[in-house]
Amino acid sequence: MNIKILSNNTINKISAGEVIERPASVVKELVENSIDAGATKIDIILEQAGKNLIIITDNGNGMPKEDLELAIQRHATSKLDEDDLLNIHSFGFRGEALPSIGAISKFKITSKSRDSEVAYSLSIHGGIQEKTSQALLNEGTSIEVRDLFFATPARLKFLRTDKTELMAIVALVKKIALSHPHISFTLTHEGKDLIKVRKKEGEFADILKARITEIMGEEFIENSAYVNLIRDDVELYGYTSIPTYNRASAEEQFLFINNRPVKDKILNIAMKVAYQDFLARDRHAISALFLKVDPHLVDVNVHPAKTEVRFHDPNLVRAIFISAIKSALKTDGQRVSSALGTAAINYMIPENTKPHLSESFGGGAGRFGMGGVRHPEEVRRTDVRTQNPSLRASISEAWGSHDARDPHVGLRPPRDDGYGSQPPRDDGYGSQPPQDDGFTPLFQSDNHPLGLALTQLHNSYIVSQTPDSVIITDQHAAHERLGYEKIKDQMKQNGLIRQRLLIPEIVELSTPEKAEIIADNKLSLLGLGLSVEKFGENSIIVSEVPSLLGEIDIIKLINDLADHLLDMGENVALSEIIEHITETYACHYAIRAGRKLAIQEMNALLRQMECTDFSAQCNHGRPTYVKLQLKDIEKLFGRR
Repeated sequence: MNIKILSNNTINKISAGEVIERPASVVKELVENSIDAGATKIDIILEQAGKNLIIITDNGNGMPKEDLELAIQRHATSKLDEDDLLNIHSFGFRGEALPSIGAISKFKITSKSRDSEVAYSLSIHGGIQEKTSQALLNEGTSIEVRDLFFATPARLKFLRTDKTELMAIVALVKKIALSHPHISFTLTHEGKDLIKVRKKEGEFADILKARITEIMGEEFIENSAYVNLIRDDVELYGYTSIPTYNRASAEEQFLFINNRPVKDKILNIAMKVAYQDFLARDRHAISALFLKVDPHLVDVNVHPAKTEVRFHDPNLVRAIFISAIKSALKTDGQRVSSALGTAAINYMIPENTKPHLSESFGGGAGRFGMGGVRHPEEVRRTDVRTQNPSLRASISEAWGSHDARDPHVGLRPPRDDGYGSQPPRDDGYGSQPPQDDGFTPLFQSDNHPLGLALTQLHNSYIVSQTPDSVIITDQHAAHERLGYEKIKDQMKQNGLIRQRLLIPEIVELSTPEKAEIIADNKLSLLGLGLSVEKFGENSIIVSEVPSLLGEIDIIKLINDLADHLLDMGENVALSEIIEHITETYACHYAIRAGRKLAIQEMNALLRQMECTDFSAQCNHGRPTYVKLQLKDIEKLFGRR
């Protein structure tokens, strides 16, 4: 077959296969064009999830007749400077959307420029253009798309059910509405309004918060931390959930670059790294985060759908993401999700009147990924006390204990630190209960967010009271977190003890790039207790490993490190191993469920939680306490 030049109609159909995947793709391209046109009001009307009909109307600048006829030509755009292809400040910049949609549908566009008294309209049916004619339109642009993919019926086979396609459109419009609080959006399907938000006015931070509340709900705002960081001309702002308010999937992580919703591997990994100290491995944060960066430093033209990007300096972006999120979480580190208290109250309501519990707090033992009890086999696999006897002393020192055999001694402070005049007894599980010093007056100070202890339930849960709430604290989970933070501080101050290998291990890597990146990061790895040197083109020689790790597969560790460093620039593999073992140690040395505590011990634990970062959740992502508001308790008894 001889080579030939394809017709414009065929080219448009091919282009549509890349740009227009489903009805949501049409909505995305047309809504972004409306935003670029300066619209402050955008209305979207759908039938059969967009398969039969999509109408998008805006009050933007509109187009005169000449521009209207050019707009439906391939690669015709007013938004791109040919001399500076990276200087992209708009959304629809490729000039492919309109001709691509027109090639596979019955397409009609009507527009009226603001300096014109007449509106003009033209139609395209399956790539065949009709003549431009005058029309009736007060302002802006209106686009009507009927019978999507009628010209390419094979594409219809790849579409999902109406419900699935509609959900994709709703999710898309929510994302766009989140990033443009100054624009009103209405999404109507079969005559029913699915989304209806009005434009906001005022300070940007205020209108952004209001829009996020409308789209994601008040509960998210109540259980989120505000993120705001500017560094090296890169700005990150928005809201991200506190660790105890999470989901089973990452679908509610809304990430934007220059107001463009994206799905970026670097940002997703940065989110995981930022939360890895606080969430179970199978839980995910909820967020609406906005990154502003110089358009020259990010390539948004990687994929026709413009949902993937490439950063000029990915390490900087990742570092800003992690730093900003951790800083925000640290500010709210002692706050637990309000949804947990709501769930507890709902559990007390009779079944016939109980409302549906949202997924945010769920139910069952596996809600937080770990359940309430760790499997004995898991403990045996991760317990390192017998493997690393030299470590017991250092861990005990971090806890303040002088007896490594007694994990509870570290809880007992000197007499002059506010724990009480007499140190509590070492009662263990079967000894006599500690002596209580009588009734402790409540609310001696307003500086106790976790209140003053009243009693202990089942020798496992501390009940405390504040002026407006009752708080139930899991003593084991809380003390576990306190110990974990102490151990981390100890590691930061003194570093990790390195254990010299009797015979250095030579690790052969698959590519020179892997060996090179390990060698380039040898100083940071040394800070984590790993001593490496390059040994040939593809090899690394390991002479020291962290004693904390015990028996490890060095070859696997180095290969994992190389993979992670190539992907993320972070020594996540090693950090995760250290984190896991540190968590296990903190768990094992924490005071156990079932141990009776004196009032002094209970209050001491609560006071430590109030001054310890991230004390609202244990190392596995479970909450350390639940707060029951007095007003909600009163509702149970008909007092409100």
